[in-house]
Amino acid sequence: MGGFLELVGTFAGRSEEGQPKVAPCNELFDEEEGKRELVVEETSTSTTATATKSKNPSANHELHPLMNPGANKNKKPSEDGSLIQLIMLNLDERCSVKLLLRIWGPRLEFVVRLMLVATFLDDSFRMAMHFTEHIEQVGQGACLKWLGAASPIIATVMLGIGLLAQSIGSICLLALLQSDVATMALVGWAIAQPMLYSQISNLEFMSESLSLIGGLLMLRVHLLSKHQATSISSSPPSNNNNGPRTTSAITQLIGRLLLPTAYLYHAGLFLFSAVTLDETNNLATYLSSLSMFVINTAALVALVIGSILVATGLKSRTVALFLALINLGFVLYQHPFFRFVHRTGGEWTVDEDYMWMLNVALSKDVTPSDFDPWQIYDLHRYYFFLGLSTSGALLLLAQFGPGEIAMQKDEVLLPVVARARD
Repeated sequence: MGGFLELVGTFAGRSEEGQPKVAPCNELFDEEEGKRELVVEETSTSTTATATKSKNPSANHELHPLMNPGANKNKKPSEDGSLIQLIMLNLDERCSVKLLLRIWGPRLEFVVRLMLVATFLDDSFRMAMHFTEHIEQVGQGACLKWLGAASPIIATVMLGIGLLAQSIGSICLLALLQSDVATMALVGWAIAQPMLYSQISNLEFMSESLSLIGGLLMLRVHLLSKHQATSISSSPPSNNNNGPRTTSAITQLIGRLLLPTAYLYHAGLFLFSAVTLDETNNLATYLSSLSMFVINTAALVALVIGSILVATGLKSRTVALFLALINLGFVLYQHPFFRFVHRTGGEWTVDEDYMWMLNVALSKDVTPSDFDPWQIYDLHRYYFFLGLSTSGALLLLAQFGPGEIAMQKDEVLLPVVARARD
């Protein structure tokens, strides 16, 4: 952090004339005491000496992916007037930001992985508790109904595979065991689930599933690159790594393009609300409709711009962080399943007065009135954890960056805090 060297001793020798010689520096003489004081100025050699302490490029990366110590290293803190820079400077005056990130970085990464797989853990638990009901629902769906008497057997096998894929895959990702296989198992279930439950026409479910798949693909690339970096550091250098790097970059690009799908869907909802205003002769109603039009239009523009920035990789880390926080607030407001239940007389009951039916795809012979309160509660609970996992996917992008194929691949989310220490 500091740029000054403290001279502990003198570098003394003997010249040809027998006089002591010292390292070049500014000399100040105290006439009263007759002593020589040495003032060492900061030179480029001090910077070189500091930089040569870690020639391995991965040494700086181990601090935390949120910070890039190599970025803007010639830029003084006072030259960057951003709000984040000022906050980081004030925080670093009280504690070491790098030390905090080094300690809490792995914990933060675990929390992001937990958010990403939260919907799979919750869905596997609900599936295990109501396995028979799920078999009936899938067996009577359009996907397997044409099989006739064999549909319950096929549904049992496929749901059993899905249960194992979700539970074991989520645990393996949290424990970082066989993460590549676990990630692909979760991606496979995320693709198969809308077809099994006949939810392809449910645009909200499909868009959030695509965003979730994008987050899983980005997590897979990150874990693979982490494993490859460890393998390369322990093996001789090789020039045959261009193929895997290109594949990883393309996979990460596909994942980043899928991430904003859910927000494009919500942008479409705001567009529909903006263009479908009811005609009225009442001034108050007109002003209310006009204000909603302005709000919906602003939300539409913000979501579209944010989705484009995430997809192209321009300021994607910052935008992804804000979208994740907004999505968390929206999920807590739209699907607060924990508010719909309470314990009365030693039993859990559902508060039907404060719970509403969601817009989901239903069969022709099924109406919303056919759902009992507990089924509606399960729907809210499922969409809550699905939105939580979508926020986890965005936080994954904010934490590790957009990848190699991006307009701004070296974006730094938290600026480097550098100040001189005397």
